[in-house]
Amino acid sequence: MPGSIRIKTINHVGIPIWDRRVALPFYRDILGLQVIPSMVDSPNIVWARTLDGTMVHLIEPADGENLGRPHVAFEVEDFDSTVESVQNSGYPDITEAGERHDGQRHIFATDNDGNRLEFATAGGHRPSSRVADALGYTSETGENVVVDSPSTIKIITINHVGLPVNDRAECMLMYRDLLNLGVIPHQVDGNSLAWTEMADGSMIHVIDPPKSIGPRGDSRQHVAFEVANIEATAEALDEAGVEIVGEPGTRHDGQQFLFIYDPDGNRIEIATRGDHSETTRTADENGYTSENGVLL
Repeated sequence: MPGSIRIKTINHVGIPIWDRRVALPFYRDILGLQVIPSMVDSPNIVWARTLDGTMVHLIEPADGENLGRPHVAFEVEDFDSTVESVQNSGYPDITEAGERHDGQRHIFATDNDGNRLEFATAGGHRPSSRVADALGYTSETGENVVVDSPSTIKIITINHVGLPVNDRAECMLMYRDLLNLGVIPHQVDGNSLAWTEMADGSMIHVIDPPKSIGPRGDSRQHVAFEVANIEATAEALDEAGVEIVGEPGTRHDGQQFLFIYDPDGNRIEIATRGDHSETTRTADENGYTSENGVLL
């Protein structure tokens, strides 16, 4: 039975980093994200945003020694009903609901595969006088330092997030039934993942275990940033000395993509917006996709 949660979009992603002095030259100066004042009290989090305001939170170890887990934050229509549904869901590691300095409300939970999920309202419900320096350290007073990125790369938004799962049918009880994400036919070869989609077209890709682990480890967990021009982006990455892993590709819906890694080993995808609105592919309730009636 579908739950009452109504997700609007991806509010932000949290990416673990060791040191902002190393990470920011990648995310700000190469990818072009804008650093903004943080609305939490933790000094180990850098807030940044894409062109449409979707945020990326870069999170240093709170204890200085242990990296945290990545997470994806969903923006919901009705926060109170979302909290009630999450608290009654039976999923683990549910926190108390909180409120940030700009009035954004939030709560965390974990799915059965250990993926950390946040549910939040939009930010900016009340004004804030907070300012950030060039490294994103935030205070209540002083001058806000806006560092203009030299990058020609323009990250429009977050296109999708890839999450590793062990049991697809079990995970769909969370993403399909509780969170009401639409299961859609995927646009890649094989059937090792399922695509789920929000109303605004942003997606969550849940990815089955790989047959083997490559030299860079399990690469299923990733964030895909959306750009308008993949060729120009690839050229800018090459000029910046960023290694593109493998060859750029094109999916069956016309989406172009490439993969890179940040300085901390986080897998990053750069992609264009695909158009799968008129696909002839079909998917069952767990995202297993067929073409012309034949399972891929």
